[in-house]
Amino acid sequence: MAAARVLIGGVGYRWFGDASFGLVTSDELAGLDWPEGVDVEDLGYGALHVALDLLETRARYDRVILIAVSERGREPGRLYRFDCDAPTADDKEVQDRMYEAGAGVIDLDHLVVIGRHFGALPDHVVAIELEPHPGTMGDVLSSQVQALVPKAIDLVRREVLAAAPLSGI
Repeated sequence: MAAARVLIGGVGYRWFGDASFGLVTSDELAGLDWPEGVDVEDLGYGALHVALDLLETRARYDRVILIAVSERGREPGRLYRFDCDAPTADDKEVQDRMYEAGAGVIDLDHLVVIGRHFGALPDHVVAIELEPHPGTMGDVLSSQVQALVPKAIDLVRREVLAAAPLSGI
């Protein structure tokens, strides 16, 4: 039995207030002990570059867990978990997202669409997202969001534990 390969990735902007939640959380996660086969990475850079980097990685991942901030009209200040099993985007959507990513927009959905388009992501991608409060800016997380980091770490730990060993051939 081989252990499942898991990538934990923080997505977002550095020093951008609560929008830094994914990266701050992944920084905390990187300092923890993880089983062999679990990697923690800063994915807070262009989605196309992340996809290409993942394609070049020799260790293909069985599961990816992304931590990010996304405005989706949900209750602000809460964490949400969902599977990123969206259907393949059409060419126009991929092109639009690559254009925005190339212009410097860092966005979880851009990463998922572009990563899937190039085959850089496995079938199982999970997002742990923060729905932000409007207008939270600054160079550090707000106290309300900082208090959610331990909960996000717990959610990520559960996802890693759920990555069952793969049976060998």
